[in-house]
Amino acid sequence: MRAMKTTLRVLAPLTLAGVAAPALAQTYQYPYPADRPVQFFMDGGASVTQGGAAQDFNNGFTFGGGVNIMPQPGVPLGLRFEVNYARSGATSGFINANEAATGTPIDDGSMQTVTGFADGVLRTPINPWVHVYALGGVGLGYRRIELTQNGFFCDAFFCGPGGGRVVVASSDVTKFAWNAGAGIDFALPNGQSWFVEARYERIETDTPTEFIPISVGFRF
Repeated sequence: MRAMKTTLRVLAPLTLAGVAAPALAQTYQYPYPADRPVQFFMDGGASVTQGGAAQDFNNGFTFGGGVNIMPQPGVPLGLRFEVNYARSGATSGFINANEAATGTPIDDGSMQTVTGFADGVLRTPINPWVHVYALGGVGLGYRRIELTQNGFFCDAFFCGPGGGRVVVASSDVTKFAWNAGAGIDFALPNGQSWFVEARYERIETDTPTEFIPISVGFRF
């Protein structure tokens, strides 16, 4: 429920932007590339942790890419295949708890995820230059958690920090994952476009790994 409320708060500005988009789009007036059968894209932005992940990891960043496929020209339903990477730093509470449990000094920690999805996409125009869309689909999610300490080096006279980070504990898991979201797409010249998007991603680990990527991207 908390994740759903956060998702709605994130998607609300996109809806308001969609209402204002017709006026913005009048400035550009490029034909929308909806009839192109294949479009590649790349995007990046913030990754907002949710649920149990938010207790242990701060908000981070994300980037990814993929391809959109429109099976028939003029049909609003399409397919999207994508791969995304996200990284968040561990909270001090998570680091301190693991340091106390293991008796090992820990200086830093992170959660990294790689997700791949096959999505259905439903697209509808606001005007010839701006489309809004919703998407959802399933796939796989890989998650790696690392706890590290600063390396040390010693010579004949001195010992001190250096030599990079040393991983003192890690966990790797690959599980079923799913995502759902919405976005707004603005046409550019030559059949390209840029978009703003927010999604909810969930990896079905023992304690679900949940986060909301909020990204800006480019289709070409």
